[in-house]
Amino acid sequence: MSEAHAAWVVTPDGTVWNLRKFELPVRLGRSEDADVVVKKDTVSRIHAMIDWHEDAHYVTDNKSENHTWVDGIMLIADQDAPLSDGSEIIIGTAKLRYFRDGVNAANFARSVER
Repeated sequence: MSEAHAAWVVTPDGTVWNLRKFELPVRLGRSEDADVVVKKDTVSRIHAMIDWHEDAHYVTDNKSENHTWVDGIMLIADQDAPLSDGSEIIIGTAKLRYFRDGVNAANFARSVER
């Protein structure tokens, strides 16, 4: 198990999730068992995961039916992609944003339509 590094994810409803509060890998999905919960029908119960390796956070598609996209690139099942500050993660039709800086995450969350 890896140690969590400072990072935040903003979900479509404007919620800011501090990834340091979770053990890695962080599970993204619509299930209440997910760490970062995204309530959309197009999102699988555990749709994708974020983990830390090679000095960066990576997101991995968890064999989801509706795919995971990172900065416009579709991932295939079990494929991962590195995340950088401001990366857009799309799971199903839900657009999330990844930040390495909490101030940027909070500012972005304020701009999200609710």
